[in-house]
Amino acid sequence: MKTGKFNNQGEAVREAIRRMQREETDYPTPLPLTPAQVEAIYGQEDKQADTVGRGAFKAVRAAAVKGARP
Repeated sequence: MKTGKFNNQGEAVREAIRRMQREETDYPTPLPLTPAQVEAIYGQEDKQADTVGRGAFKAVRAAAVKGARP
C-alpha cells in the first residue's frame, strides 16, 4: 500500500524544485550600489590598516625564513 503525498519520485522532485524557485523569488533583490555609494564604502584608504597589514606580513615572512611560527 502506498502512502504519501506524491505518486512517484519525479513528482516529489518537481515539487521540491517549484518550492525552491518560489523561495528564491520571495527574497527582495537589493538595488545595485551607485558609484558614489561604492566610493563611500570601498574607496577610502585606511593607512593604518595598510601599515599593520604590511608589518604582519613581514613578521610571518621572517618567521617562515627562520622555520618558526610567528
